[in-house]
Amino acid sequence: MAMPKKRAYANMEELVSHMFIMGRLMRDKMHGHTGVGQCSMLEFATLKYVKDAGQPHMRDVAKNFHVTPPSATLLIEPLVTAKFLARVLDPKDRRSVRVSLTPRGRKVLEKGDAKKIGEIRRVFGVLTPVERTQFVSILKKIIKNNL
Repeated sequence: MAMPKKRAYANMEELVSHMFIMGRLMRDKMHGHTGVGQCSMLEFATLKYVKDAGQPHMRDVAKNFHVTPPSATLLIEPLVTAKFLARVLDPKDRRSVRVSLTPRGRKVLEKGDAKKIGEIRRVFGVLTPVERTQFVSILKKIIKNNL
């Protein structure tokens, strides 16, 4: 009677290596497929956040992306320069700045969203529905326990 093989578990070095490879894969697959030109995935996600949030304050952008307010400003600035976003003064508090999606930003976001979703489907299409569910569950667990 044959003995069952011992299962080899991934070590931390292998996990870290695959995380970096996955990050690079997603960056390479998504860059240029968003319809935003030279816009990064983070910038694309920022456009989407601003659209979904309406006209968020800069502090809301910082909180959403878990960055400092100065880092949020660095994220927003190229999108304002490209005329995808506009800074608007809060009518209730003139010292407070909100961010608004411009018509140009909305057009780029709509065009890029379809391309981005298609590319994501291709990348994750190798997983079964059960594997995708497990993957999302694992990601949620990691995020929940590290925020």
